[in-house]
Amino acid sequence: MNFLYLLMMGSSFFLSSAHSNAQKSIKNAENLEVSVKGSCPDAKQLIETAGNLKNTAAVHFDLSSQTARITYDSTKTSSDEILKKIALAGFDNEAYFAPDDAFEKLGDACRYIRDKATAAAHKSNSHIAEQHTPSVQKQNELRPVFDVYFKLKDAFVQGNASEIQQYAVSLNKAFQAVDMGKLSHEAHTVWMQKSKQLISLTKQLTAEKNIDKQRKTFAGISEELYALAKVAKLDEDIYYQTCPMFNGGSQWLSKEESIKNPFYGNKMLSCGSTVEKIKK
Repeated sequence: MNFLYLLMMGSSFFLSSAHSNAQKSIKNAENLEVSVKGSCPDAKQLIETAGNLKNTAAVHFDLSSQTARITYDSTKTSSDEILKKIALAGFDNEAYFAPDDAFEKLGDACRYIRDKATAAAHKSNSHIAEQHTPSVQKQNELRPVFDVYFKLKDAFVQGNASEIQQYAVSLNKAFQAVDMGKLSHEAHTVWMQKSKQLISLTKQLTAEKNIDKQRKTFAGISEELYALAKVAKLDEDIYYQTCPMFNGGSQWLSKEESIKNPFYGNKMLSCGSTVEKIKK
């Protein structure tokens, strides 16, 4: 067993361990495996550097299979944003074609074989090409907010104190991470009206320990978020539901039409009704 082999094995173990540690530091983790073009030894470092973001995203690229394994915090970024950065570094992937100038900068040794028909269609582009496959869809800027909210609602249904605390913190971060510049005009207007109160209420929720008080605060968040749900244009129907008995009448949002009451949980799980179906 020669020294070079031992050195390669040691480097591989070190990089694998580093990637594993990076994954562990990422909260609200989503995982994705996608095809990324890259044919030279430098491609691994370039692709991973382009997509990695401390405590937010970790990319591991396998040169032999030309596959990238991506782990990311869904409340802070999206797979779409990560794959866009990889394309900007010069590497075609399932979601985006790299700009021609970025591809040319890779140099002769790193230039891989591109899909001729698709590359020709985008030859004149000086920016990232439009998505050429539906395998990775562009994420709605408000999607992470509602994803965390629904998890928080489920935690209230189950009366799970630790998860309520966890998702309350995540929801506050999701609100603060919203990029207003990526919202539609209508959503931007509502966001400007509601964001300050939503952030304030989630901070209040994280500070409270009594579940009854937390549920009252959650009702306030739901009421404010309802206006945003009307203009969010998500890819699914949302149900605006009410419990007439809690605090004189309180509402919540749900992905499910069936009633699962977050204010009483198992005590009165099916108490309530649907007020409105917000269509996608």
